[in-house]
Amino acid sequence: MRAARYDEDAQWRRLAAEQPELQELRVDDESEAAEVDEDAWDAVIDLAGIGDAAPWRARSRQGVWQPLDTQGLHLAAPYAVHASIVSGRGGELALVRDGAVVLDWMRYYADPHYLRVLGHAYLRVVHLLAANLLELAHGDGELATEAFVPVAASLRWRRVLAGLRGRWRSQLRRLRSQWLSESWMIGVVDAPIERVLDSTFAQRIRWLGGRDAAHYRADPFGLPGDDRLLYCETYDYRDGVGRLELLRLDADGRVARADPAGPQRPGHVSYPYVFEHGGRVYAIPETAQRRCCELYEIDAGGHWRFVATLLDDVAVADASLFRWEGRFWLAYTDLSWGAFDNLCLSYADELRGPWRRHARHPVKLDHRSSRPAGTPFFHDGELYRPAQDCGSGYGEAVALNRVRLCTPHLYREEVVGQCRPDPCGRNPHGLHTVSAWGGSTLVDGKRYVFNLYELGRKLSRRCIAPVKAVGG
Repeated sequence: MRAARYDEDAQWRRLAAEQPELQELRVDDESEAAEVDEDAWDAVIDLAGIGDAAPWRARSRQGVWQPLDTQGLHLAAPYAVHASIVSGRGGELALVRDGAVVLDWMRYYADPHYLRVLGHAYLRVVHLLAANLLELAHGDGELATEAFVPVAASLRWRRVLAGLRGRWRSQLRRLRSQWLSESWMIGVVDAPIERVLDSTFAQRIRWLGGRDAAHYRADPFGLPGDDRLLYCETYDYRDGVGRLELLRLDADGRVARADPAGPQRPGHVSYPYVFEHGGRVYAIPETAQRRCCELYEIDAGGHWRFVATLLDDVAVADASLFRWEGRFWLAYTDLSWGAFDNLCLSYADELRGPWRRHARHPVKLDHRSSRPAGTPFFHDGELYRPAQDCGSGYGEAVALNRVRLCTPHLYREEVVGQCRPDPCGRNPHGLHTVSAWGGSTLVDGKRYVFNLYELGRKLSRRCIAPVKAVGG
């Protein structure tokens, strides 16, 4: 930002007196001051909730930026973000210009206990401000915007009811995680992946096989050019570790054979993102426990050969590759930021790298449309990126984002659709992968079940933890 002489502004004089840096930026030469127009700053950021923003707005090209919740309350105001948090929907905060235009949103999963999670908003708003300043610096001087329409505050009894409902939902989630287990199942839709945009997509899923007490299968990715072979994660309830398998389907589309596959690495391995490039088949499995992202080539015999480390010392989850304007792009969630509320990007000119991190990291903070959920695809000349909707928990549905802008410094996408599980189907509780497989699409679905193997491990952890606390 540039500074000029605003001695007639009481707020400016008070601020300048407290900040020596602003004293140094003042323009004392009258001729120089005459060359500076009144709109001297690029943007004014209000972190205190000033009463009258008009004097500051008049001196800013991009107006006054404020972090506001859905009801228009400033983050510094009492009970900011309260309504969305206690309702169980998660925290929602917008970066708003001049009280009327949204520059960006931040949505994050939050426990409905308000005081316990309010600090999350303060931590993430710093990133929101920095990211948009970066876009302003590297863009054309204008930011993507939408109208800000605050939601009217509810009556007191409605707020109390919403809070009670949010706490009840939170308690149900807690009980479910303590006593039940996720059971995922792989399915096939006999239609190309762009049909996921249709509202009837979930009703067309043909599920493969039944449930097993010892394991489940999820994260399916088909082998390009073969309509019988696919890779997936197989999660073992007995040890809580996921491993990769190669499934062979018979002529009727049932699982005829399952063999171990993928890199023989320690720890949990999942999400075997399989793709073809230059006539060769590659895979990028998730190895977040080892804090790396690796590229493998799969030969004709099904053997995996290590090619390169794409990202190192990063807890990369669900890395999904796509091409855009001559570059390779890797979309992923960085678990050090959160389990499912952030989208990160890296890019490279060549598949093996070197890979560079996007200037805005993460490029998106939204627990309802960030974490990758399968194969990005083109339809009618536009790029769509499937993402997980984790509004009330992990892997509830798939959100469909249309990418509007993707450069090393700028990124914008918008949610244009959603694919939710069939509430009357075999897996009504979740859907978190859609992957292209030629003219078909692979999916996975979730149902909560009672599993003795995993329950035993959970109870063991609960018993051991207090003992360690007492003895430690």
